[in-house]
Amino acid sequence: MKLLAICDPTRYDRPPLDVPTFYQRLSEKKQIDFFHIPSDRVFDNRPYSPHIQVASVSGELSYERFLKLGNFAHYSISLEEIDLIFCRTLKPFPPGYLDQLQNWEKFVKFVNSPTTKKEQIQADFLLKVARPFIPNTIITADWQEALNFFTQNKILVAKQANSCGGRGVFKIEYRGGKFQVDNFLAGVREFAHFSDVMNYMQRLPGDPLIFMQYLSRVDAGDKRIVVVDGEIYGAYIRRSASGHWINNVSGDGQCFLAKITFEEKEAIAATVGAYRDRGLHTLGYDFLMDETGTWRISEINAGNIGGFARLELLTGQPIMDRLFAWLTEFAHRPQENPRIALRAS
Repeated sequence: MKLLAICDPTRYDRPPLDVPTFYQRLSEKKQIDFFHIPSDRVFDNRPYSPHIQVASVSGELSYERFLKLGNFAHYSISLEEIDLIFCRTLKPFPPGYLDQLQNWEKFVKFVNSPTTKKEQIQADFLLKVARPFIPNTIITADWQEALNFFTQNKILVAKQANSCGGRGVFKIEYRGGKFQVDNFLAGVREFAHFSDVMNYMQRLPGDPLIFMQYLSRVDAGDKRIVVVDGEIYGAYIRRSASGHWINNVSGDGQCFLAKITFEEKEAIAATVGAYRDRGLHTLGYDFLMDETGTWRISEINAGNIGGFARLELLTGQPIMDRLFAWLTEFAHRPQENPRIALRAS
């Protein structure tokens, strides 16, 4: 199998993270011809041309060499020679990125379809797919509607749709006569008017935001359940070492192996089909505990999810090999989804 992965290696500042480990393990697989293209080099490809410049990755791959892989992307290959592409680029995607990959989908198969990824990253997608399993939620770009929702719930979490790692997530409270907005990267900002809160959180004027009821049991952590093609690979808890309300590993989240409840399996079974039907096969379900002790879906991440290397570390089981076996099988599976752009005839 010829597998192409896309990422920006410089975004990974620690060797044990999922993507560096994924690259290192794949480079050792002799039965897989593994190639890399940096995320920004995707735009070098002319529209509707199958020819790209990649780096061939094989043998032992040190973390230092992983960081510099973009310097070696000089090997010319046609997309039609590649069996499968796994896009591991971190969000937010730059403008036009998914459009460019959508052009590639005419020539090659993707683990996660860029055509339908454009639909999935819209702010209202999770609400449409998983409404019964998520906290009280609205999607709006109107500050007055958001303020009314805030008044009902007292504390809110607001999320940008095209973000990851807690970067586009904000907690909103009202204290001392001002709105306090907390982001784990930017810290706490104060605003006198909710319209200013809205402007601060939006990337662009008019961008809709996801507003969710804040669940106060964040001390229980954030449970990640890894799902591939409908199969559950395992679960672990991420819990902030400092007690912060954001539990992401990109912050100071520590990881612990977790059990999966019947209710969580039920929520996954009820929602996973909406993603598989759209050609989105690698999913990271994130659950938070509500006041009754029930784990509720807070996000369903589709595409470049973390968790494979973490689960292998926590369980001692060959999770990465299981993923690689699935990638090989999936690469040779007949195209079965009519919603996905087919190869050019």
